Amino acid sequence: MAGCLMTRVRASRNVASMVRGLILATLFVGAPGAAMAAPYDEVRFVDHLNDLPADFAWMQEHQKPMMIFFNASYCGYCRMIDEEFIIPMRLKPKYQGRLLIRRVQTDGERSVIGLDGETVGHPQIARQLGVIGVPFVLFFAPSGERIASISGTAPGYYNVYLDRKLDLAERCAKDMSPAECREEIDEPGFNP
Repeated sequence: MAGCLMTRVRASRNVASMVRGLILATLFVGAPGAAMAAPYDEVRFVDHLNDLPADFAWMQEHQKPMMIFFNASYCGYCRMIDEEFIIPMRLKPKYQGRLLIRRVQTDGERSVIGLDGETVGHPQIARQLGVIGVPFVLFFAPSGERIASISGTAPGYYNVYLDRKLDLAERCAKDMSPAECREEIDEPGFNP
């Protein structure tokens, strides 16, 4: 009887802990400006790609890079990368204030305001940037130049790849002249 009672107590504590976590996550996600108002006055830290002029204006003002995560509704690996790495980046303080994170669903119906002011669909943006498979991550400098990319999945190491590419993107956002910043310069990018 005591063992059964202890199991119930542990289970109820686990459920309570999960509920608390969900409530905190919902509050945090539901109020994007509340927890991170200082560095992100006009744009959201993590969002779908919606407004390139606003994003690039913020990037240029703050000299910060943008990471775009390309995914598709049919892609199980994309969901895994999103759930295990991209979404948690929103909650981790070590990423806040360092970059903009944008998401593009390559088979979705969302659209984005392009740098020319015209509206274009997410699938077209992916094609313009040379994305031919998902999951795919691109890093851009405030100048619109492409800095780095990650293609495919390696779940055991993905966070290491993300962190290394983000460190590189941060350095290159301030100075694109080093050779390591120019490795993907000839690949499609944006021209703000």
